[in-house]
Amino acid sequence: MPLRFDGCLATNLEQAFRHLEQVYERLIAPTGLTLLEWYVLRALYEQDGLTASHLAALVCRHPSSMTAVLDRMEEKGLLRRQIDAADRRVVHVFLTERGRAFRPQVEAVAAHLDRVITESLSAEQLATFRYVLSVLQNIELSAS
Repeated sequence: MPLRFDGCLATNLEQAFRHLEQVYERLIAPTGLTLLEWYVLRALYEQDGLTASHLAALVCRHPSSMTAVLDRMEEKGLLRRQIDAADRRVVHVFLTERGRAFRPQVEAVAAHLDRVITESLSAEQLATFRYVLSVLQNIELSAS
């Protein structure tokens, strides 16, 4: 299948990301979570008590945009925020019991989509794809 937009890598990467995001949204819909809430829960399952700014970086969002998401998630009873005792500007985010209870559903969606992707590629293609993802996740622009 040919790439769109004259093969422009960045545009096609964005197209693939948006398509997978729509697939994720359909898979997540039964949980009542938004995609961003799902990302936040996944990050907190890996490490509970992250600072709000570190959490924003992990889910690739600007820290200022996280306040509304965390407000909604707190209203849903999924997490709680706690001000750092040593530095009142720092806020830590912790899962609640309700937030922890979503873990099997959240992990099932991730596993399902991973299966769909891995079953679409050979072992060699998958290894190359994982390598390319790691490179893309660490691209830095030079100072020039």
